[in-house]
Amino acid sequence: MSNIAVLGAMWGDEGKGHITHHLSRDYDWVIRFNGGANAGHTIYRDGVKFVHNLLPSVDFRHPHVKAYLGSGMVIDLEKLRDEVVEADKTYPGVGRRIYVDKDAFIVEQKHKEEDKASNAHIGSTNRGIGPAYKDKIGRSGKRVGNLFYEGEPAALLDLMKLGVNFTTVLEIEDAFRASNLLFEGAQGVLLDINHGIYPYVSCSDATVGGIIASGFAFAKLDRVYGVAKCYTTKVGEGPFPTELHGEAADDLRKLGNEFGATTGRPRRVGWLDLAALTYACKKGGITHLILTKFDILNGMPKVPVAVMYKKTPTSPSDFFNAVPLTTEVAGWDDAKDYSQLKDFIGLVEKFTKRPVGFISCGTDDRDITNWAA
Repeated sequence: MSNIAVLGAMWGDEGKGHITHHLSRDYDWVIRFNGGANAGHTIYRDGVKFVHNLLPSVDFRHPHVKAYLGSGMVIDLEKLRDEVVEADKTYPGVGRRIYVDKDAFIVEQKHKEEDKASNAHIGSTNRGIGPAYKDKIGRSGKRVGNLFYEGEPAALLDLMKLGVNFTTVLEIEDAFRASNLLFEGAQGVLLDINHGIYPYVSCSDATVGGIIASGFAFAKLDRVYGVAKCYTTKVGEGPFPTELHGEAADDLRKLGNEFGATTGRPRRVGWLDLAALTYACKKGGITHLILTKFDILNGMPKVPVAVMYKKTPTSPSDFFNAVPLTTEVAGWDDAKDYSQLKDFIGLVEKFTKRPVGFISCGTDDRDITNWAA
């Protein structure tokens, strides 16, 4: 069997949903292992835009692929119901291909209210994720499985009527062992609760450690792909060493449509940061890279890239007051003329010591290319 993971390599919003969606046709299961409805994975099917907050980025056009929401997630059952209902309109009966781990914790209304009141400075999406994880760690949280004994809420009953399966990893371990698995991360390594730029982080495990923590220690990974843009974006406060400001930032933000898929908030933007990307590869367990949104920089004669800091980052604290050292690489007129991208991609591979496996130059499946082929 072949198992891979697709992780956000930076601060999230790298286009990993698009990548996972494209790759999912070759796998039996797509498994979300962390985060909650704070994720916003934007995908396109036949020209129609879909945003998955909780559902894994499965290409539901392929009937053999199933979705699994793992125990490392915190799940808003009402939001999940709404997503499944929406998916069912286009793919009738799709609920039968969706599985939810009963050991996952739930997001309650009180968590959303606490989030709005307490976490604006972090850049929270106000979806109740942080407070739900806080209750989990404080041993006062509630698991999905608890609801079957405490009286099923309407959202849970609705999901069951839609055919959604509720199970655990061990109950269907044999099926997983006999399948090809694609693990999809939420957020990015630099937002990981342990290794990200604390306290400006999410509350879950965004590295390969989150896969093991969700009960999949038996699933040997053949490759771990880290997805990064050819420039960098970030939502919320905290250090951002290559950040642009003023008109330059506005222009890049508009070109890349850099507004949050979940919240609509304008993202902070800057040039690609190879020091941060290298750190993320090492801390996240990333073996290969996927680079996206080359088409956004079409026509730039030179593309700035931060290749290192004055002090190589080895811990989250090193990103505060980091001083990036920047170079410029030959740009490209047309990102789909792949010969024009060689200098840029070569620089990324040189400094990260990770090969680039795929590149993406748009939102269509045809815009994703196997660079290693």
